[in-house]
Amino acid sequence: MKAISQFVTGKKTKWLTILFWFIFVFLASQGPTLIDVTENNATSFLPKGADSTKALEVSRSAFPADGIPLMIIFSNQNGLTKNDFESGEQIYNWLNSNDAPDGISGLVSIYNIPNARSELISSDGTTMNLIVNIVGEPSSDAFTDLVKSVRDFSHQYRTNQLEINIGGPGGLIVDLVAVFASIDVFLLVASAILVLVLLIIIYRSPVIPFVPLFAVSFVYFIAGAVGALLAQQFGFNVNGQASGIMTIILFGSGTDYCLFISSRYKEELIKHQDKHQAMNIAVNAVGPAVLSSGSTILVASAILLLASLGSSAALGPVLAVALMIMMLAAVTFVPAVLLVLGRVAFWPAIPKYENSPKNQRRIYGIIASWVLERPKKVLVVSSIILALFSSGILLYSPNYDSLASLPAETESVQGFKQLRNGFPAGEISPTYAYFVVNNGLNQNNFNALDKITNDLLSHPNVADISSLIQPFGQNGPRTNFELFSSISTKSINTNNIAIQQNALKFVSSDFNVYRLDIIFTENPFAATSLDSVIDLRSITNLSIDQLGLTNTFVYFGGDTAEATDTRTAINRDNIIILPLVLLSIGVILAILLQSLIAPIYLCLTILVTYAATLGISLLSFEYLFGHTGISPGTMFYLFVFLNALGVDYNIYVMSRIREEARKKELNTAIKDAISVTGGVITSAGLILAGTFSVFMTLPLIDLFQLGFAVAIGVIMDTFITRTVIVPAIVSLLGDKNWWPSKKFV
Repeated sequence: MKAISQFVTGKKTKWLTILFWFIFVFLASQGPTLIDVTENNATSFLPKGADSTKALEVSRSAFPADGIPLMIIFSNQNGLTKNDFESGEQIYNWLNSNDAPDGISGLVSIYNIPNARSELISSDGTTMNLIVNIVGEPSSDAFTDLVKSVRDFSHQYRTNQLEINIGGPGGLIVDLVAVFASIDVFLLVASAILVLVLLIIIYRSPVIPFVPLFAVSFVYFIAGAVGALLAQQFGFNVNGQASGIMTIILFGSGTDYCLFISSRYKEELIKHQDKHQAMNIAVNAVGPAVLSSGSTILVASAILLLASLGSSAALGPVLAVALMIMMLAAVTFVPAVLLVLGRVAFWPAIPKYENSPKNQRRIYGIIASWVLERPKKVLVVSSIILALFSSGILLYSPNYDSLASLPAETESVQGFKQLRNGFPAGEISPTYAYFVVNNGLNQNNFNALDKITNDLLSHPNVADISSLIQPFGQNGPRTNFELFSSISTKSINTNNIAIQQNALKFVSSDFNVYRLDIIFTENPFAATSLDSVIDLRSITNLSIDQLGLTNTFVYFGGDTAEATDTRTAINRDNIIILPLVLLSIGVILAILLQSLIAPIYLCLTILVTYAATLGISLLSFEYLFGHTGISPGTMFYLFVFLNALGVDYNIYVMSRIREEARKKELNTAIKDAISVTGGVITSAGLILAGTFSVFMTLPLIDLFQLGFAVAIGVIMDTFITRTVIVPAIVSLLGDKNWWPSKKFV
């Protein structure tokens, strides 16, 4: 740190430092951007190696012509009329004509498959579903344009009584991609404006707020290019969620680092006439804390690579690259720029050199004195308050319904709501089982498919199954092996054309993959249905063993199976990733503070603050915002971000206490350290909480909940944990804080 500080704060070398960063930016401008490598496809969010991920891969290779279903839902609360059905036929005819956009691979409706009337029209006659199968890359412009064209054409048939919405998986994908596509630009602009306003208020200066903003913008640009380049070279995923979170963390933590440096620099300018000497002392004093703070997020990001959930693993490398560059910029670029500006940077409140600076009576010094006079009482009362907040954890109920993330007014959400009102819960989102063999169609495989189907039907939550054997469900006509025994390709037997046409939808072209469409009795996103998927997997494994089949597999896919695997992955990551994050924070604190005692109680305060934050958040989601449960990833990301970011303030205040304690009695050192760092930590906390609160302006409930929870946690950490609890514990432990090192090494 001394070598870096000496170079960065040199009268000539400060210019070389700035030149280096400008060259870095120029080189970054020649490379790719994160937008170039961002992919919001389903596989990037699914658990790595999970059964549903394999099912998705099998479905794409075995049933490429099926495409992705886009559903046109018609509903009339008074019952569908003749005019309503005629409107549906007009839309069907257009979709089946040359005027329809390219990419439609098939249609399923009452107009071309009359036998499916009972499946496509609700029993009460109020709702009808027309399915349009679309081929193409879901995140492509062509796919989006196709869905938009279908929506534009269909909407013209809406009336006061007839509601028409275009949803289903195809519509949901387009709506999600549209949200993610707008996230980066919006978050960048909103975060920059918010940080600028807060810094102007904090510094009461029109000059210095632009320094951290300038530095963070540089790093954002460079990190995007470096991250994109690494993604291309090593093939890791980058999705809209990862790039959006990177933006928020860069502006939040990056501004905090700049605040730590500039605040200490301003303090030293009062004590030293030479600005270069003042900055050299500031960087040497705060630099290790900044590097340690950045390291906690860096290590936490690296640990995310071990996550089994694809979206979590994708976040790791993006954040690691961004924070490493931000950390370096905070101790090199920012000091160099501040030196060029000199004291003028703080105009109009320019810090003046004082030969014998007076101790100022500050609000946080008063608070620290009050805490130190009664540390036991303060610790007990604050602990009780946090424990009461933590009681909200009893409301924990994760919601695995992907529709819950989007606003209620989104068209795909409205469409699913129509379907749920008109059809049984399970029919809205079938679970797909893919029976994979390696020797094509034969009597043994046909019999095996029949046995597996019957075994699955024995489960109490399975209402119906459609397959090659029963293409219209268990109450419809059945097929037999003889119907397909002469087929070498998908030819049509004219004697059973209707049955055979529908049956062949459930088998791949090489007859090595057979699809079973499973309808649950319960809501497909209810915990009961998620548990049922696990049961069905066990049933099929037992069936395969009983049949003595080899090189034969059954993979379960669809929304319910994906939610099941997501739940399993999150539970696994909570058990493995979160303790590793906490352990890494403890190790970094031990290295910085040269103590084994301090990291233990500091990590305990992290856990207590996290529990209280989660409790308040759950209470707010339930009673204030009216959310149906909590997004399953919120608890995980809250722990990672709150702890990795909140520890910055732990590091900053504890390193200053240790510094002051080298020359003062401990309680005096605590009071002086809190006095000079309290305002900085409060400012940094408000900025970090403010940047995360930007998530609350987005139309994704997942990110809204994450933004709210982290903002609440940072505020609690700033005003309660670091200002009250930590000083009280340090005072009570005395010199034991630094064990086993000597008193003040």
